[in-house]
Amino acid sequence: MATIPGSAFDDVIKGSSGDDLAAGGAGNDQMNGKSGNDLLFGQDGNDTIEGGSGNDVLTGLSGDDELQGGSGDDLLLGGSGDDTLKGGSGADRLVAGDGDDALSGGAGDDVLHGNAGDDMLEGGSGDDVLSAGSGDDELLGGAGSDKLFGEAGDDMLTGGAGDDVLSGGAGDDILRGGSGEDLFIFNGGGGNDIILDFHADDDTLRIAKNINGLDVSSAADVAALATEEGDSTVLTFGQDTVTLVGVSVDDLQADPGKFIMVV
Repeated sequence: MATIPGSAFDDVIKGSSGDDLAAGGAGNDQMNGKSGNDLLFGQDGNDTIEGGSGNDVLTGLSGDDELQGGSGDDLLLGGSGDDTLKGGSGADRLVAGDGDDALSGGAGDDVLHGNAGDDMLEGGSGDDVLSAGSGDDELLGGAGSDKLFGEAGDDMLTGGAGDDVLSGGAGDDILRGGSGEDLFIFNGGGGNDIILDFHADDDTLRIAKNINGLDVSSAADVAALATEEGDSTVLTFGQDTVTLVGVSVDDLQADPGKFIMVV
């Protein structure tokens, strides 16, 4: 493995056709690993790092950095600052750090992790897994059968095309499944969530058994908690609510077992 040191200035570092180890040092650096399985560390400054071909590890550390994996199965680590991480082709893993970060998986089956800050996560094509972390985040699954987890904060989750799984987690979240047969999961302690496009013929609502200490063990028990507000149905589970926009209580209670499951 070739070792390429940086300096305290703004460096332009280009790797070899083999496996490279490069550290940018201080300054706003431009780094390109080219081919090979490379380890590229931006360190201080606002760095631009491209992995090139191969299975690369890229980390920005401090500063507002832009990381692009290229082809191969890459690992991108954001660090502090407001970072932009782009996976490219391949099955990539993108991990945000502190700051308000933008993560894009690209092609392939990718795993995207938010962290602190208000992050934007976009899966792209492929069957992706998106976890928001803390902060008020926006998650876009894109094409494929994706899994979206809002976790802490007031998040917006959009599944896109494909059969997606959406779970808002804690906070007041807005969920949109998109096309396909989508699964919406609520486990209690999740705040006041809204589903914008629940379709009884295609989608499923999964509720935790005895959610928030209530006597809930069947789809009929869930439907009995429904009230109608305007053109929406509101399910109240103690301190938490789930609002199904465009769904009537009559439709919900006519055959709740068709699209509600309790586990």
